[in-house]
Amino acid sequence: MDAIKNVRSLLIAAPIAIEFLTPLRLRRVTVWDDQIFGQALGWYPSVGLLIGFLLLLLDRVLGELFPVAVGSTLILAALVLFSGGLHLDGVADTADGMALQGDRAQRLGVMSAGNVGPAGVMALVMVLIVQWAALMSLEAPLRSAGLLLTPALARWAVAPIAVCFRPARPRGLGFTVQQGVWPLAAPLSALTVFIFAGVLLGPQGLVLPIVALVAGLVVAGAAARMLHGITGDTFGAVIEIVQAIMLLTFVAAASEGWFEPTFLG
Repeated sequence: MDAIKNVRSLLIAAPIAIEFLTPLRLRRVTVWDDQIFGQALGWYPSVGLLIGFLLLLLDRVLGELFPVAVGSTLILAALVLFSGGLHLDGVADTADGMALQGDRAQRLGVMSAGNVGPAGVMALVMVLIVQWAALMSLEAPLRSAGLLLTPALARWAVAPIAVCFRPARPRGLGFTVQQGVWPLAAPLSALTVFIFAGVLLGPQGLVLPIVALVAGLVVAGAAARMLHGITGDTFGAVIEIVQAIMLLTFVAAASEGWFEPTFLG
C-alpha cells in the first residue's frame, strides 16, 4: 500500500513541478502538502527537458532570421523567461548572503530580505555573461543537444543537494524539498538525466550528469559552509551556475570532439 501511495503522490506532484519551475499555472490550487511538493523534485529534469525542447525549437527559428549573436541573446532571454527569473533571484540572494561579513543569522536575514546588493548584482552579471558567451560559441553538432539537455541537467542538480545537505532553516524551501526526496523522487530525477544523456550522446554522454553533480555539490557546499545548511535560494543559485557550467562543457566538448550526438546534430 505504501508503494502505491508513493507512486500516486509522485504522479500528483508532476504538475507542481511545472508550476514551480515555470510561469505556467495548470490548476487553481496554490498551496501544497510538503510531502507532495518535495516529491515534485523527481520531475525537475523532465521540466528542464520541456524547457530545452522549447529552446531548441526557438533556436531553429531564430537561426533562420538572425545572426548568432542576436539569436543567442534571445535564447538566453527565453531561458530566463521560461523559469520566471526564479533561479536568478536565488543567485543574487545567495551571493549577497555569502558576501556579508556577519554570522549565519545575519546572512540568512539578508537573503530573506530579497534586496539585491552589490555582490548580487555582480553574481547575476557574471552568470548571465558566461551563459551568453557559451551560447554564442556553441555550434553544431552539439548545439541542439546542449540546448535540450542543459536545463534538465541543471535542474537535476537540486536532487543530490537535497540529499546531501541539511536545510538552513526549520521551514522554507530547503526544508520542504527534503520531505519528499525519498523513496522515488531522487531516483526518478537521476534516471531521467542519465537516460536522456545516454540516448542523445551515447555512453560518453553519461559523464554530463556527473559534471552537473560535482558542480552542484561544490556550489551548495560553499553556501552550506557559511549558512550551516541550504535554502531555496541555494537551489536557484545551483541551477543557474550549473547551467552555465554545462553550457561551457558543451562548448569544450564541441571544440575537442568529445561527444558525437546520435541525433539532433
